[in-house]
Amino acid sequence: MNTTLDRQQRAKVLPVRLNGKTLSGLFEKYEEIGFLYPEKKALLEPHFQQIRENWETLLNSEEQLLWMLTTDKQRIAKDFASITAWKQSSYCFFAQHLVSSGNPMMSLKVLLAAQDKAQFHHDNSEIRCCQNWFRPNNRYAYRVFASIYAKLGDEKSFLLLFHYLHLPLKNIKKEPSEKFLVEEVLGKDAELITFVRAQYGDVFVRGEELDQEDIQLDKIDALYRKYKLSRRRRILKIRDAQTKKIVACVVANRGPLGLNFSFLENRAYYIVDKHIAESQRKPLVQTMNTVAKSFYTTIELQAIPIVTDAATSLELQAQNAVFQRKYMQTIWMRDGFSDWYDHIHSFLQRIEKRLGN
Repeated sequence: MNTTLDRQQRAKVLPVRLNGKTLSGLFEKYEEIGFLYPEKKALLEPHFQQIRENWETLLNSEEQLLWMLTTDKQRIAKDFASITAWKQSSYCFFAQHLVSSGNPMMSLKVLLAAQDKAQFHHDNSEIRCCQNWFRPNNRYAYRVFASIYAKLGDEKSFLLLFHYLHLPLKNIKKEPSEKFLVEEVLGKDAELITFVRAQYGDVFVRGEELDQEDIQLDKIDALYRKYKLSRRRRILKIRDAQTKKIVACVVANRGPLGLNFSFLENRAYYIVDKHIAESQRKPLVQTMNTVAKSFYTTIELQAIPIVTDAATSLELQAQNAVFQRKYMQTIWMRDGFSDWYDHIHSFLQRIEKRLGN
């Protein structure tokens, strides 16, 4: 691939500004367009001042721990689009909040600009993968992002449907089941890697950096702490007490509240063996809830944001978790960045051709 030619071609379709809008201006656009709709605004309202401060701090960080890309022609409302991204771990950026006033060309252009920045403004020591989350009932997002997985394949990308729930801390029983043993992971762990790979595949393991020595994210936490914030992770393996076999793990993330407006920065993955007996699921989930609780005692939501499979979701709801929505997570690795860009660009080309541009 001719990288110089690619960059020249890309420059023609990227009239996009990096951090070219004030945070207040961006949030005003969120509300004006309807991304910050009344129900979401009400959920965020008790924490919104803190959320704004968290965003402002990271937006101004020397390391660009959060950045936003916008494109608009000022007086023409239909030409506005934006996307934000924040550094969630040593090598992965979390791309989010694709917001547009209805012009699909602008949406695609900010996506292309974000991918261009990830690929050419950051090297392999900074970004090795990107990820995003979208609702499967969003037809536009599904058409664009789910089709990328079909193009890149499971060696370069990951796509999975999750249930997203909030579990109020007050609803968690105090004692774990005696049927299970809990062990914290403190470094690179071959057993953990093998288990998670069997459930979600290798790209998930690499994209979430579960194959790294810095399993607790001390390196990225040190960067956040420069700005009096924190980004940490705790991982717990859960074994069957009789067989000693791993049957589940909890991958619990903590980050500055509201970096993602659905609070996915604080998500806990409940990863359960696909072949677990249904009779074990209730006590297993009880154990997972109990051991996860200690990591979330200071969370402002007073609830654990959980992502998991459909069967575990049903059991969580039986244990008083509140179902929020379904989400799809996509991850794409650096060796798929060019293909990802080309795939999005193909959508833009079709629209331009239809409009005669």
